[in-house]
Amino acid sequence: MFGFLKKKLQDAVAKVTGKIEKEEPKKPVEKKEEKLPEPAVERLEEEIEQHIEEMKEVEEKVREENVPGDSILLKEEKRELEDAKKEVAQAEAKKIAKEEKKPARGLLKRIVEKTLSESDIENILKELELALLESDVAVEVAERISADVKTALVGRAVRRGKTEEIIRTALRDSILDVLSQERIDIERRIKEKDGPFLVAIFGFNGAGKTTTLAKLAHMFKQFKPVLAAGDTFRAASIEQLEEHARRLGVEVVKHRYGSDSAAVIFDAMKHAKAVGSKLVLADTAGRAHTNINLMDELKKVIRVNKPDLKILVLDALTGNDIYDQARLFDQAVGVDAVILTKADVYEKGGAALSAAYTLKKPILFLGTGQEYKDLQPFSAQKIVENLLG
Repeated sequence: MFGFLKKKLQDAVAKVTGKIEKEEPKKPVEKKEEKLPEPAVERLEEEIEQHIEEMKEVEEKVREENVPGDSILLKEEKRELEDAKKEVAQAEAKKIAKEEKKPARGLLKRIVEKTLSESDIENILKELELALLESDVAVEVAERISADVKTALVGRAVRRGKTEEIIRTALRDSILDVLSQERIDIERRIKEKDGPFLVAIFGFNGAGKTTTLAKLAHMFKQFKPVLAAGDTFRAASIEQLEEHARRLGVEVVKHRYGSDSAAVIFDAMKHAKAVGSKLVLADTAGRAHTNINLMDELKKVIRVNKPDLKILVLDALTGNDIYDQARLFDQAVGVDAVILTKADVYEKGGAALSAAYTLKKPILFLGTGQEYKDLQPFSAQKIVENLLG
């Protein structure tokens, strides 16, 4: 599952990492030799030497004039001069030590570290966007992830040998943010509802709505689910739902083909209340998001029955069109959550990113097979770990 996207992302990260790691550390720009002002230490030395010469002259004059008292002052000043000379020597020693250590540290830093520049990041983004677009990720989503990665990496100092880890972390954080939405605890909400909890299932033709509804009935069988045959349009849709109900040991409420779908679901809710069921799962006809008449019918279903949870079923194999499907269904009736079908045979993976980003609503489950048990809870963390390790 998502193997194609995983390979594309890993190849992109490895390719850019190789380019960055192979770059030689930039040599420091050599400055032309300039005549600089004398250092403070040297000036101080000259002042001291000049003062010593002056003191010798004064001492000689005192000796000639035989003035003993002044020699004490001369001794004190000589002592101060000696102390000053020591300070000069210490300052000079510190200066030399500092200059000797600085080049070594600077060179070591340039060897083991690299600051990621705008050009480095552009290389990363080109490879990343190409990998995402080839994996059915919508352009808007790919741009969002690229912008996140750029913000995280520009100006970042990385140790050589750690570049790939830093890039992976930035990419992992962005994809996780795109996929992570507030979870919906369906079981808790069913228990808390006073009366039957209504789940409406809708989506495009052939997305796997009826099979998904049966999987949900199997998952929440403890609530004695009632199935509402709201798809009164597609041939054999009612018989298909009845067969699932027989296998699962649950009840179906149906009308004739061509009946009002909203009325079928309304009657299913009344029946569920009468028999003490806590859950009604309502099937609806598949419809193109561009078919105005069928979308108006779905709006009526939602308006009349006011479902507690509206689930959009999306076929992962749809590819980039999943972005428009999700957006237009949400605009028409409002989507609470998504179930992504055929994930077991979908290698590209971009559909999950596109759907989650478009709706800003949680992906509840992934359909991973034809058995009733093949409905896997969606985990953004697991998906990201699978993609990037």
